Amino acid sequence: MTALPFGLPLGLPPGLPCELLHATADVLVVGAGGAACRAALSAAQAGARVTLLAKAPLGVGGSSVHGASEVMGISAAAGFGDDDAPGTHYADTMRLAEGFVDPALVQALAEDAGPRVHDLAALGVPFDRAGNRYALLKSDHNTRGRTLTAQGRTGTEIVRALTAAMLAAGVQVHAPAMLLDLLRDAEGQVCGALAWDLARHCVVVHRARAVVLATGGIHGAFSSQVSTAEMTGDGQAIAFRHGAELVNLEFHQFGPAMLHPYVQLFSGTLFRLHPRITNTAGEDALAKHLPAGVSAEEVHAEKVFPFTTSNASRWLEVAMQREVQAGLGTPRGGLWFSFAHQSAATLRARTPNTHRWLAERGLDMGRDALEVGIAFQCMNGGVRMLDGTARASLPGLYVCGEVAGGVRGPDRPGGNSLAEGQVFGHRAGLAAAAAPAKGEPVTLAESLDRLAQGFAAPPEPALDGMAQALREAMQRHCLVEKTATGLAETLALAEALDAAVEAAPGMSPETLPATLSRANLALCARLVLQACLHRDETRGAHNRVDCPGRDDARHRHSYVLRRQGQAARISPLAY
Repeated sequence: MTALPFGLPLGLPPGLPCELLHATADVLVVGAGGAACRAALSAAQAGARVTLLAKAPLGVGGSSVHGASEVMGISAAAGFGDDDAPGTHYADTMRLAEGFVDPALVQALAEDAGPRVHDLAALGVPFDRAGNRYALLKSDHNTRGRTLTAQGRTGTEIVRALTAAMLAAGVQVHAPAMLLDLLRDAEGQVCGALAWDLARHCVVVHRARAVVLATGGIHGAFSSQVSTAEMTGDGQAIAFRHGAELVNLEFHQFGPAMLHPYVQLFSGTLFRLHPRITNTAGEDALAKHLPAGVSAEEVHAEKVFPFTTSNASRWLEVAMQREVQAGLGTPRGGLWFSFAHQSAATLRARTPNTHRWLAERGLDMGRDALEVGIAFQCMNGGVRMLDGTARASLPGLYVCGEVAGGVRGPDRPGGNSLAEGQVFGHRAGLAAAAAPAKGEPVTLAESLDRLAQGFAAPPEPALDGMAQALREAMQRHCLVEKTATGLAETLALAEALDAAVEAAPGMSPETLPATLSRANLALCARLVLQACLHRDETRGAHNRVDCPGRDDARHRHSYVLRRQGQAARISPLAY
């Protein structure tokens, strides 16, 4: 790995018990998943000097490398299917988006996904094959088979290939290090970032012509999620504090996932095998919650990932959550799934990846009950992309991957997530590499002063417990069944945590990452909860059981959140 060449120390600023180092690049990319690595590689290929800043070591953090399912893949009309085309991919995405996404961004996605998949194949991503052709799956909500997989761990393989390519291209890496703040010049242009080096316990000033945020989602805000808990919404929170627009925050994805001995999404493929689902009392946990006229067979047949209110499969997640909340779930918050009624040959043929992964861990899929719960998977909203260059509403800032918003609405086709990261990571990297030079970071002194105040403040010992209570409330009230009462109760917890961190962070060099991560988590939870309260209707994955119908007269458009003082102003946005 290329070592990051820090400049001479800038001294010990007043109130900071640590060194202040500085580094310079043309482009600073924050994140280490598929979108971040693509952005860094593309910027380097365009001739820019690139630094990648990552909270976790390369290949360890983020949802790209941790997401796994029987059919996880990347969707693209890449010329491998005889009856597919970018126009069909565009139509599939727009049909599910219901007017909640930017058509120009979807057009870019549909047209560029193919070339980006060809890039990945050239870099050595081992996409599954059927004879001499790539094996194409028809993923959830797609009308064509356009999803390529790499034995169900497609994201891991993409990150592995891109990481090797970007390092070979000379990208410098600062990891593990946490983003603390964006830096802006006298004209308001983003001109770098402030970071905390987790190994050296020091502050680093990164100057750059442009910054690309690819920090991922807010997985750490939920007690059960399919990625790594270091994703606490740092990019969303910091961008919002600087006045960036965020869009579609009420729409997020979740669904059934195996909780142990490893985390795996349960895609529709597994439900076609009609698993037997029981609670800890041995009762059928699905049948008791089905309304009249809906059968377990119908639920299994229509099951897609993630959760959606658009078909009868919604009752699976509803039943699972209700059983857990009634105290009939496993200690990890799940239920027991059994495939013992299926033959070993059927399991190997229909679910080869899951069967193999479990066998590698000493489990027999046809014998052992599996612990499955509801897990958060992905934010559909985020920092708003204004156009196909992936620029945010802050000049000099670009966004891609899960942190970005504008191309995902209430529902979306399977395989689009990895494709979006590649398309807009590439476009963000090229645009950032072409950005003009910026002025000096006039906000640096203010950022350092806030940091010093955090070190000087008294500690608040209750922060850890408050953060855990918030995660549990988000899991209970902000996933499957939402009500105004539950959302408001959870919002009060988020506001209390936010206020506590602000009043008494009591940081030390050892506790700074956890403290500031909690502050970002609390702010992002507040924004998501406010968006969920504002949309008092049910649409896609947003299930307001106290407002069960769609309200097209009031809510058939997106909402943008902008900072107004210390609060958020919500405004309609008609794409």
